[in-house]
Amino acid sequence: MSVAALARLRPTRAHVDLDRVVANWRALETFARLPLVAVVKADAYGHGAEAVARALEAAGCGRFAVALPEEGAALRAAGVVGEILVLAGFWPGQVPLLRDARLVPVVSNAETLRAALAAGAELRVHVKVDTGMTRLGFDAGELVPAADALRAAGIEVAGAMTHLASADEDAAPTAIQLDRFDEALAALRAAGHAVPLAHAANSAGLAFLRPTHTLARPGLLLYGVPPRPLAPDVAVRPALRLVTCVAQLRDVAPGAAVSYGGRFVAQRASRIATLPIGYADGVPRANTGRGAFAIGGRRVPVAGTVCMDLTLVDVTDCPDVREGDEVEVMGGAGPSAWELADWAGTNAWQALTAIGSRVPRVHEAGGTAAAVGSRY
Repeated sequence: MSVAALARLRPTRAHVDLDRVVANWRALETFARLPLVAVVKADAYGHGAEAVARALEAAGCGRFAVALPEEGAALRAAGVVGEILVLAGFWPGQVPLLRDARLVPVVSNAETLRAALAAGAELRVHVKVDTGMTRLGFDAGELVPAADALRAAGIEVAGAMTHLASADEDAAPTAIQLDRFDEALAALRAAGHAVPLAHAANSAGLAFLRPTHTLARPGLLLYGVPPRPLAPDVAVRPALRLVTCVAQLRDVAPGAAVSYGGRFVAQRASRIATLPIGYADGVPRANTGRGAFAIGGRRVPVAGTVCMDLTLVDVTDCPDVREGDEVEVMGGAGPSAWELADWAGTNAWQALTAIGSRVPRVHEAGGTAAAVGSRY
C-alpha cells in the first residue's frame, strides 16, 4: 500500500498485525493439540474479519465461527472457502442465506430446529446443549429428540457443542459443565449419532480440554489478549494498536474548565491536547477523567469528558509534545485492552469490539501495510 493511500486516511486508525494473529493461532493450536475454529465474530473482535480470516486461511486454518449468518455471508463474499459455523442461531427467513453461503448453523432451540427441518437436507448443522450457561441450547432431555428429528429430515448433524459460562473465572462450575457435555455426547452416540465434531472450549476453556473434544474455538486469545483471571499458559501477543494524533494544543490558565460539563478544571497553568478520537471510535465515555494514553512512550492522562469525536489529554508534563504527534490509545506503549476496560468498568472483549466502524483498519503483513478496511 502506497504512502499516499495511507495519507488519505484519518489519523485515527487501528493497525492490525496479521502476522501476529497467525502466530497466535499457531501457538494456540500447538497448545490445544486440536484443530481450531477461529472465532471471527463481531468483525474479528474489532480487528477486521475479512482480512483476518483470509490471513488465517492462507496459513492453514480451515474453520471459522461467526455469530450471525450475515457475518458468514460477508466472509464468503470476501473469498473465504473454509467451513463457517454460525454460533448464535438464525431466523427462518435466513435459511436461504445459510444455504447460498454454505454456512453451518448451530441448532439450539425449538425455533431454529423448526427452521432447519423446513429446509431439509439443504443444511448440515451442529447441535447445542445447555450445560449451565442458561442462554442458548437444548436441555439435556431435548437434545437427542432434536438430533433424531434432524436425522429423519435428512439433515447431517455434523457436530455438538456447548458454551462455558465461567472458564475464565471458576474451575469448579466449568468441570460440572464439561461433565454434562460428556454425558450429552454419550447420549447422542448411544442414539446412533456419530457426532464427529465436539467442542466446548473458548479461550479460557483451552485450559480444560478433555479427550472427548475434537475442536476448540478460541476468540480473545486469537487476538493476543488473555482472558482473566483464569487463562491457559500460552504465549500470545496483542495484534491491534489503536492510534490517533495530536490535533491541537492549547495553553489554559489555572481555573479553566475543559470539555463538556467542566469536569476537568486546571489546577495549574496547563497544556491540553485535543485528539480526534472519541466514544464513537472506541474510547469509552466512562473513561471521562480516567486513564491515560501514550505520546512518545509517555502516559498522559485523559482530561475531562470524553466526547463523541474528540478526547482531551493533559500534556503539561510533556513540554516537547507537538501537533501531529502520534498517540497510542490502545496497544504499544499505550494502555492494554484490559487497562482501557478497567478504567471504564467493562472487559477486554468490549474494549476491542467497541472500536467504531468509521475507524480504518490498517492490516499489516511482513512489516508493511497490506490493505485498509474502512467504511469511508
